[in-house]
Amino acid sequence: MNLEKIKDNLKEISRARGAALFGVCRIDDLRRTFHPEIRETTGGLDRAISVGVPLLEAVMETICDRPNMLYRSHYLQVNNILNDIAFEISVLIAKEGRRALPLPASHIMDYEKLTAHLSHREIAFRAGLGWWGRNNLLVTRQFGSRIRLVTVLTDLDLPFDEPLDDNCGGCMECLYSCPAGAIHEDREMFDRAACFKKVSEFSRTANMGHLICGVCLKACPGQINRQG
Repeated sequence: MNLEKIKDNLKEISRARGAALFGVCRIDDLRRTFHPEIRETTGGLDRAISVGVPLLEAVMETICDRPNMLYRSHYLQVNNILNDIAFEISVLIAKEGRRALPLPASHIMDYEKLTAHLSHREIAFRAGLGWWGRNNLLVTRQFGSRIRLVTVLTDLDLPFDEPLDDNCGGCMECLYSCPAGAIHEDREMFDRAACFKKVSEFSRTANMGHLICGVCLKACPGQINRQG
């Protein structure tokens, strides 16, 4: 079994479906942070595949100080694309005789803590897709925080990727733009409660119905796009 070739094939399939970022990392020390629904049952799955699909610039630029219905539709559309990619990856791994478990994009399991089955962002960080930003989101070189993520857990021995040695530097755009005042220069001071309160307010207005914002994402287009 040529694992490098399988990894390249999975990456190309992901890119053909709209993904721009793909990486693999180990997850053994993260299992304690998983939601109880999968914590024990994933014991034999020691690797995670992280896939990122970028949000379209034309949609992001329509956001002002709050989410709009166009962003809401785009957010849901990209989540569906991610889930389809994760499913296809899992099917292909199963055909190799190995196990794979796709974890849905943006599926909240604990509303009080705003957590899913696992942290897609932490896995993407470990898989080399980007770094943790001041906005408590993954920041990528190409797209900033304008990206959505999905994860597939597997026991297929795919080669690992290394975390990026990068950070936001002196950029404070997300801090200045945050309508909740939740972002601070020190990422550890991110105010999750203030963020949740604001997205909850947004979800109750204009038939939004989802805990989304998008304002700090708009402010973070990435190093490459900002330079361009």
